[in-house]
Amino acid sequence: MANDGYRWVEHTSELELEIHGRTEEAVFAQALRAFAELVGDGHGGAVVTREIALAGEERAVLLARWLDELEFLTETEDLVPDRIERFELGGPGLRATVRLHRGRPRSVVKGVTYHRLAFERAADGYQATVVLDV
Repeated sequence: MANDGYRWVEHTSELELEIHGRTEEAVFAQALRAFAELVGDGHGGAVVTREIALAGEERAVLLARWLDELEFLTETEDLVPDRIERFELGGPGLRATVRLHRGRPRSVVKGVTYHRLAFERAADGYQATVVLDV
């Protein structure tokens, strides 16, 4: 796939997210975009930012933790992610500033699984797969 993007694949009680990006950072940005589409409420409440710092060197595990953190913010603070304002990926993890808005997110995600979790180099960048329990 030449362009960055993502695609949802439905399974019984789970959703598989296939992500493509030209860079590793683009994969994380696409994951946020896909998650926002899934839980989005169609409204734009008060804007807030959150700092996210996650440890780990394996990109697939970091991707799962990234989505876990977004799901946590959605469930505990009624926040819907909008975009990444700052993103640093390297060494022992990632650090990011995420812009979100207060709203009424759809509670469709129960958690991120490690089933079929992947993050690999592709001919035109990177591809990843993550499965969400719904």
